[in-house]
Amino acid sequence: MITRNLFAAIMSTTIFSLLCALIFLLMDGVDVSLTEAAVGAGISTILYLSALKHTHIIIKPSKHAAAPLVVIFILMLILLGAMTYDIPNVGEPNSASNSRVTQHYIDRSNKEMGIPNMVTSILASYRGFDTLGEVVVIFIAGISVIGILRNKKAKS
Repeated sequence: MITRNLFAAIMSTTIFSLLCALIFLLMDGVDVSLTEAAVGAGISTILYLSALKHTHIIIKPSKHAAAPLVVIFILMLILLGAMTYDIPNVGEPNSASNSRVTQHYIDRSNKEMGIPNMVTSILASYRGFDTLGEVVVIFIAGISVIGILRNKKAKS
């Protein structure tokens, strides 16, 4: 579906992002869910709405044919489909994901951390400093958005 209403497009992406965050939460990926909600639905929406507020654009109907875009889209789908043949099969013993460290996480993360989702237990405990760094980056991005969007008061 194509829309010429930019506000509706922004709200659609926000709703999609919130639905993705909910799906991540239901899959016990709390860290990914919070990041998606903060960045995808929060910061991005604020920036898009601010850009929409500060720009005055009129969208005119396109005079160009859509056929070249459809051809490019189909070529991209074919290319992505061809690239999936390079992905190792699930459970393949010689793949890079089946290393000694991976087996350690699979065997011990639930016992050591008590968190049902393996990815969450790895990010929250084994890689805690890395996750803390990501949270700091998100915080700095939020502060930057607030700094960009603040209104400067006129001097009297």
